Amino acid sequence: MGRIKSLASDTMIYGVFTVVGRFLTFMLTPIYSNYLSRVTVGDISFFFSIIAFINIIYAFGMETAFFRFFAKEDDDKTKKVFTAAYMMILLISAIFSSIIYLFAEQLAPSLSELPNAVTLVRLGALLPFLDSLLVIPLAMLRMTRQPKRFALVRFLMVILAVALNMFFIIQLQWGAVGVFYAQIISSIFGIALLAKDIIKYLLIKIEKKLLKEMLRFGLPTIPATLSGMILQVVNIPILKQLTNPETVALYAINNRLGIPMLLFVSVFIYAWKPFYLSRYKDEDAKPLFARVLTYFTFSSALIFLGIGFFVQYIVMLPFVGGKFINPVYWSGLGIVPIVMFSYFLNGVFNNFAAGFHITKKTDYLPLAIGIAAVLNIILNYVLIPHFNIWGSVFATLISYFVSVVIIYLFSRKIYPINYEWKRIFILIIFTAIFYFAGINLTEGMSLGMSFVVRLLLFVGFIASLFIAKFFNKSEILAFIGIFKRKKI
Repeated sequence: MGRIKSLASDTMIYGVFTVVGRFLTFMLTPIYSNYLSRVTVGDISFFFSIIAFINIIYAFGMETAFFRFFAKEDDDKTKKVFTAAYMMILLISAIFSSIIYLFAEQLAPSLSELPNAVTLVRLGALLPFLDSLLVIPLAMLRMTRQPKRFALVRFLMVILAVALNMFFIIQLQWGAVGVFYAQIISSIFGIALLAKDIIKYLLIKIEKKLLKEMLRFGLPTIPATLSGMILQVVNIPILKQLTNPETVALYAINNRLGIPMLLFVSVFIYAWKPFYLSRYKDEDAKPLFARVLTYFTFSSALIFLGIGFFVQYIVMLPFVGGKFINPVYWSGLGIVPIVMFSYFLNGVFNNFAAGFHITKKTDYLPLAIGIAAVLNIILNYVLIPHFNIWGSVFATLISYFVSVVIIYLFSRKIYPINYEWKRIFILIIFTAIFYFAGINLTEGMSLGMSFVVRLLLFVGFIASLFIAKFFNKSEILAFIGIFKRKKI
C-alpha cells in the first residue's frame, strides 16, 4: 500500500505542475492574438508543429530505451545507459539541426512568408537541438523518483518562457523572433539546471553493444509516437499547405480555447493509470472501472456545456492589448466544441486502454493510434479544401472516434468490461440537446439576455439528470455529503 500511495503522490506532482504549466502557456494565446499579425501567428503555429515532429525524430526512441535499460541498483550500468542514450540523441540532433541551419535560405521560402523567414528557420533548427539535450536528464529524474525536482525544472522553464515571450513581444516588439528566443533561452536555462546531473552520469566512452540493444528496443517505438503526434498537430502543416497562414492562425487560436477539456483529460490520464493498476485485482474492479467512465463522461459534459455556452463571453473580456482574444479570430469560435469533444474521446481511449496495460498486451494500442493517424491525414486532405478549418477539426474528431471504436473492439476480447452505456448515452444525448437548444434559442438575443438563458440551461441540464433519475440513491447521498462537509 505504501508503494501505491507513493505512486499516487508522484502522479499528483507531475499532474499539477503539468496542468499549471499548460495553463500558463495558454495565457500567451491572448498576447499572440493581440500583438502579432495573423500571418505571424499562423507561421509560428506551423513552425512549432514541425518542431514537435522533429523532437520525436531527435529522441530516436532513446527515452523509451533508457526507461527499459535503466538499472536502479547498478550505478555503473545506469551511467552506461545514460551515456549511450544521451550521446545518440546529441549526435542525431546535431547532424540534422546543422543541415537545417546550413540550408535555411533554401528552406525558408517554402516554410514562411515572413520577411525574416531565414532567421526563423535557423532559430527553429536550434530549438529542437536544445530540447533534445533535456530528454534523458529529465528521464533520469523520473527514474530516480525525483518528481518534485522534475516538475520544478519544467515549471521554471515555462515561467521563464512565458515571461520572456511577453517581454520580447509587448516591450521589444520582436514578433516571431521573440517567440523563438524566449523558447531557446528557456531551454538553455533548463540545461543549466540539469548540468550537474549530465556531468555526473555522462561517461567518456559509449558501450557499443549496449547502444545496439537500446536502438533495437527504441527504434520500433518511433512509429507509434509519431502516430500520436500526427493525431494532435498534423492539422496545422496540412492547413498551411492547403490554405494560408491566416487560416492556420484562425485554427490555432480557437483550438487553444478548448484547453479546459484538455486540462481535465490530462489530469484524468495522470490519475487513471495508477488508479487501475492498483485496483485491478479487487473483486469489484470491472464495475468500478465502468463507473469511472460514467463519471468521466459526466464531468466532461459539464465542461463541454460550460465552455461551449460561455466561450463567446470569455473572449470578449478585457485583457492586455485589447480583448482576451482579438475579434479577428472570433469567426472560428464554432470549432471549440468540436475540439473539446475530440479531447473527450482521447480520454475515453485512455479509459479503454486500461485493460491492455493490465493484461500487458499493449501491442494493440499502436495499431489503433496508427490507423487513426493515417485516417486523420487522409481526411484533412479531403475535407480542408471543401470546409476549411471545419474540415480539419472534423478530421481529427472522426479519427479519434475511430481509434476509440478500434480499441474498444479489441478490449472486448482482451479485458471485457460491461460499461454503463445506457447512462453514458443519456449524458451524451442530454448534453447535445441542451447545447443546441442554448445556441439556437439565444441567437439574435442581446449579450446579457443570452448569458442568462444559457446559464439557466446549464443549471437545467443538471436538474434534468436528477429528474430523469440518472443518479442513484448512493450517488445523491455522496453528492449531498460533499456539501455538508464543506459547510462544516
